[in-house]
Amino acid sequence: MSFLGLTISGSALDAFQEASDTTSNNIANVNTPGASRQVANLGEADPIVGSPGYATWQGPGTQGTGVVVTSITRIHQDSYDGLFRGATAAENYYTTQQQQLTNLQSAFGEPSNGINTAFSALQTAFTALASTPSSDQSGGTAARGNVISAAQTLVAQLNSVGAAVASAKATAVSQAASMVTQVNGMIDQIAALNGQIRASTAVGDSPNTYEDQRDELIDQLSQLVSVQTSVQANGSTLVTIGGKAVVNDTTAYHLAAPVVGTDGSGNPTLIVGMADDPNPPNPAPVAVGSGQLGAYVDLYDQNLTAYGQQLDNFAAATASAINRVTTSAYDANGNPGTDLFAPVTAGSAITATNIQVGITNAAQLPAALTSTAAGSLTVAMNSANNTVDTSAPIDNGTGSDTFAYPPAGASPAGSHLTVTVNGVSQTFDYSWSAGGNTTTVDQFVTSFNAAQLGVTASFDSTAQQIVFTRDPNNEGPQLRAAQTGPSSPQFTITDSNAPPAAGAAQGTTTDSLLGVLGAGAISGVAQDDTNALGAGDNSAANAAIVVFASNVGVPPLQYTAPAAIAAGNVTVTAPAGTFAQVNVGQVLTLDAGTANAENVVVTAVDRTTGSISFSATKAHAANYTITSTPSQTLGAYYGSLVTQIGTDTANATTGASSQTTLASNIDTVRQGVDGINIDEETQNLVKYQNAYQAAAKTLNVIETLLQTAIGLIPTAT
Repeated sequence: MSFLGLTISGSALDAFQEASDTTSNNIANVNTPGASRQVANLGEADPIVGSPGYATWQGPGTQGTGVVVTSITRIHQDSYDGLFRGATAAENYYTTQQQQLTNLQSAFGEPSNGINTAFSALQTAFTALASTPSSDQSGGTAARGNVISAAQTLVAQLNSVGAAVASAKATAVSQAASMVTQVNGMIDQIAALNGQIRASTAVGDSPNTYEDQRDELIDQLSQLVSVQTSVQANGSTLVTIGGKAVVNDTTAYHLAAPVVGTDGSGNPTLIVGMADDPNPPNPAPVAVGSGQLGAYVDLYDQNLTAYGQQLDNFAAATASAINRVTTSAYDANGNPGTDLFAPVTAGSAITATNIQVGITNAAQLPAALTSTAAGSLTVAMNSANNTVDTSAPIDNGTGSDTFAYPPAGASPAGSHLTVTVNGVSQTFDYSWSAGGNTTTVDQFVTSFNAAQLGVTASFDSTAQQIVFTRDPNNEGPQLRAAQTGPSSPQFTITDSNAPPAAGAAQGTTTDSLLGVLGAGAISGVAQDDTNALGAGDNSAANAAIVVFASNVGVPPLQYTAPAAIAAGNVTVTAPAGTFAQVNVGQVLTLDAGTANAENVVVTAVDRTTGSISFSATKAHAANYTITSTPSQTLGAYYGSLVTQIGTDTANATTGASSQTTLASNIDTVRQGVDGINIDEETQNLVKYQNAYQAAAKTLNVIETLLQTAIGLIPTAT
């Protein structure tokens, strides 16, 4: 036994001690996030090589010198990292959206305790008011009070849900800012670790622990944003987000705090840009992808902004439609009606959070419309005891015999009625000649009502009288667009042909259509509370009921554009707020109610200039109208919003479940390769400890032999 044995045994002790230490490190980090399994690689030490002139003591060849740890390898498969990070980013994206949308869905309170219930209750209250007998004054007052109470409940629900949407948007901005702070902190740490790894690699060390820490940070980063990585030749990792480098070697590039800017359609959008962007108020957006930050950005842009706009549109359209009725009627005191719904901030557009009930006194709730049936200016149009045949011609044959004031001949050319409603004068051309639109009473009623002049004609078969009634639900888009103020409860109908002279009998002038119909006395006379108001007929309540079942344009828009346009791409700029709630993709109607009407699709919106763009297929003269296209009822519009929220929440829930399962499965496979198995490491530790003990015993034997041999050497005297 020689001194070489000591060297060999010593190398074994060193190698097995280092292998044991590596295994102990694995066991210590079995629960450490991101820790990868490390393996001590054992190799033979460089041998003593024999030569032709001098062989080893055992014979020609080489002599082994023991064992060494050649390296400590980090067991890690980078390919699984990309899969796991993509899945975990999606998992956090959907989970975050699910949490926020579920909370918002609860705030809506549908289907049993939300806006829809309050909206239906308002309809029920109007229905009860409409059915209240005109003689029941106390009941009428109570019924009007119930309408006000129901309106207040609806407003409270709108305010509450509108505030919930606004709060959710504020939360998205706040949480996104917090996410950006976390992202930037991780970016800095990854850049610092890149430096440590690069330095360690340069001197030949194995920076396993630093690499574990870096990968764990990138895993954490992928919970916030979608990341892409690439390991560089010097050992550093390039980290990008949406194609933009955020870590390059040891340099970190920070994201900027999120700001609310505008997108190409003029809609508010939550933007996360780079910190060095030259336009901080509206930076170029970074495509953060999924993850929690991506969830909040998309939640704000694609969900909450749209929900808020739809909710505001519903509130504005409901107020517009019902206010058109209440301002077209008279209250219990005979005063012109006012808006049932008003903005909290005067002069501002009505929104879900900027709406209140404008009437608090039950007596001030408008419930009656002006109608010639309530006055004495129209008379029966039948002769003697005849019954007017409303389907028979009025100017010849047996049909005219039933009329008290049949026309003397053909209607004069250019005959027309001028109907003035809401300060807007409209012309209704008429002709009772063959092929005309008023050859019979039925034809007159049909054609007059189809003109949508804000007044409805009907025939009272009991009184044998023509009846004209103010009808806010029969206002055409041209009339609505031409209005410059609130609706008026009065109306005026003037015949272009001379009506009967004062004191003369009806029909004295047979060229007058109103005279033929027994209504000559109303020509040019304003029909208002002084001569045509049935205070207890609740006709305005009936008109309000119609609102709930009628198709409306959402958001409400009636605008008269002063400048003519040619066919082609058009941009229209209007006074501030006119197009405030119009969005890209919305369908609008130009020149509605005319032969030149056409629907156009909004292609661009500029909130700064207040303009919209669209492509027209026809030319339109000056003062053409732009109106929102009636397409669905108010209830259906709100229902589509609730359905969309439910669908979005369900999709987020499904996505969260599937991506959580996927991420877990990928991580299980990844941990099977990279992870530390406590049972396996315990076995390795026992193996290395046994080998260490054997080497130690060998060393002890050699030491004993050497001491004995040394003891046999005679000492010098």
